[in-house]
Amino acid sequence: MKAKLVLFAICVALLGMNVNAKIKDGKAMTGNSLSEFGQYTITHSESPIVYNNQVLETYDLNYENTANPVRIGVLKEKKCKTFIVRNDEFEIQYTCTNGVFGVKKIEKRFQEIPKEEMEMKLNRVGYYAQRVICQNLKSTDDYLGLIACYFPDLVNDEYSASF
Repeated sequence: MKAKLVLFAICVALLGMNVNAKIKDGKAMTGNSLSEFGQYTITHSESPIVYNNQVLETYDLNYENTANPVRIGVLKEKKCKTFIVRNDEFEIQYTCTNGVFGVKKIEKRFQEIPKEEMEMKLNRVGYYAQRVICQNLKSTDDYLGLIACYFPDLVNDEYSASF
């Protein structure tokens, strides 16, 4: 648990110092995930996630040490946003509820990968450590940076190679 807190503190500090650009006008946001996935780049996606006949604002999250990008769809809901994070092998969501931002298992309404398959790939220690990541509202770019830093810890080691 202490290691997770240190990682969180480092990630937040890097987010403030190491983010090279905000995602505006087609520019990318980059940083270090402090994981085996390595450096990350977040850009607007050209293939959006569609939910309920609504095209979501979608981003591509690329890590230097992975082959496939992770797509992040942003669904604006009543008081905050839901971030649907997925690739062909894995899906999860990050949600802001009552000012608390953290990870949740993918809701049935967003689910594309069978639940049993996801349970095998999900690192439970990483999952429970991320239930509360921060407790104050941030910008979409800040949330995307936090997702980029925390997401790698959700994937069990034996499945990381398939990314």
